[in-house]
Amino acid sequence: MSHEPGAGQLAEQIAGEPTAAPTFGRLLATEYRRLLSRRFVQAVAVLALVGFGVAVFAIFSRHDRLSPSELASATTKRDQQIAEIQQSIQQCSQGLSADRAAQQCGTAPTPQDFPIDQFLSVHPLQPGQVSDYALAIGAATAMLGFVIGATFIGAEWSSKNLVLWLFWEPRRLRLLAAKLLALLSVMLASALLAQLVWLAIAPTLLHYRGVPVSSLGPQAKYFWRHVLDGQARGVLLVIPTTLLGFGMASLIRNTAAAFGIGFVYFAVVENLIRAVNRDWQPYLFTTNLGAWVSNNGLTVFGKEVFDRQRGYVTARPIHLSNLHGAVALMIYSGVVLIAALIVFRRRDIS
Repeated sequence: MSHEPGAGQLAEQIAGEPTAAPTFGRLLATEYRRLLSRRFVQAVAVLALVGFGVAVFAIFSRHDRLSPSELASATTKRDQQIAEIQQSIQQCSQGLSADRAAQQCGTAPTPQDFPIDQFLSVHPLQPGQVSDYALAIGAATAMLGFVIGATFIGAEWSSKNLVLWLFWEPRRLRLLAAKLLALLSVMLASALLAQLVWLAIAPTLLHYRGVPVSSLGPQAKYFWRHVLDGQARGVLLVIPTTLLGFGMASLIRNTAAAFGIGFVYFAVVENLIRAVNRDWQPYLFTTNLGAWVSNNGLTVFGKEVFDRQRGYVTARPIHLSNLHGAVALMIYSGVVLIAALIVFRRRDIS
């Protein structure tokens, strides 16, 4: 008795075993390979490495070596000036109460009020500049995150690869989540690596071309902790900027248009808003970016108001904490990203 296959069995033999839907791990691994193999990403990585090396060389060459004798002479001059000021304050305070003495004569200065570079004839690297350069590295990696995030998804739309991807993985949000997770992890790792390299180079620069950290006095023991805090904020800054670039390009489906809209908003719209009403500054993206990266937040000045205690008109100070800046940045980037996800899920793709 012969057993010939039916039509369904024959079709299955010709077509082979049905392909199972890809797991999220396979999707993620594929997105890592696609992201890291893109020529644009590779070119940006090479340029970033070259730029980092040039910047370190420029920092080393533009600062002078500080000899121990020059440092000792500058320290002596600073201590003498502090002692003279303290003596004049004591003479002024004789016969006055503590409150009146503080108002009329001022308070005794500390070494932190007189940076040592004010008494030097050379131009060495200052310890405080280590944090400034760390924040500059954070801002640079954040900009790269916006650019790479926009081009990564924008290239998928312009080349129509995203349409082909949906034949392999029709679950749209799952596919986009894999792309976004791969992008964020690569950018976070890059930002962290850049900060770790700077943390390794900074002590050498301070040793050969800078002022010793010990010159800061009592604040010296908190110096590297302060640097690490700034570096952590610089690393995390890459998250909202990458999300913003990815969301804008996905929403508009065009990389160049996303760059154009971003430039017009940051360079024109926000400046117009500041000119119209300075009290709106706490709600602007760039202001909150500064509040996040700045040590202890950022203080901006709103509209002018009459100060009854001082008797004159002054601009109203508005302090924005680090937390305020972080929450605002995540809200702005999150709104753009959620809008892009909703449109991607509902809109027809051709």
